[in-house]
Amino acid sequence: MSDAKTLLNLLMNLLGNLFKILMLAFLLSSCVTRLPTPAGIKEISLSDYDLLVRAKTKDVRVYNGFTNQLEIYATRMDSDMNEAYLSHAARLFQWSQSQHSDEKNKVILKQGTTSAFMVSFFTPERKNDDLSANKSSWKIFLDVDGIRYEGKAVKVKRNLAELEAFFPHHNRWFTFYEVTFPIATSLSENKPAILTFTSGVAATQLKY
Repeated sequence: MSDAKTLLNLLMNLLGNLFKILMLAFLLSSCVTRLPTPAGIKEISLSDYDLLVRAKTKDVRVYNGFTNQLEIYATRMDSDMNEAYLSHAARLFQWSQSQHSDEKNKVILKQGTTSAFMVSFFTPERKNDDLSANKSSWKIFLDVDGIRYEGKAVKVKRNLAELEAFFPHHNRWFTFYEVTFPIATSLSENKPAILTFTSGVAATQLKY
């Protein structure tokens, strides 16, 4: 009986110590200091950034019975979203004003000829996750002002934590792509648009 009581006390002590360790880890993680946005660069708070990402993102799920055939989150990278993205990146990576200016010029140049969407893409069959393949089974279209543009997808190879920091809806089950269309951002933003993904596997549209 005494042995059982001793064992119970030992177990309780271990659980108590484990609880303390978990609480300490929680407190430490809660007190992590977030670095400020470097001087001279327009700042956006984390909460405002998250709200903007949500506002610019549409999502859709396609089922066959109870089976999830397709799940997509697509963030429209218009001028506002790109500016916020650059500010967020400047804070995370502690860019200098010069670095921020260089990255901003790259974005402006790119926006002059294309419109982009950042896409988190999931389909259960790996062979169907091929948006960027030369002979992809998917077609991607953007409809703006009654004109249809065909998209080109590029797989974005960055670590998961970094992708989640910029696009909180993304997770390890998705593949991350940048999809661009041959229309200047200034001509497509602030207008109704329809983003279409279609293949023999599934088809869906996201409306902006």
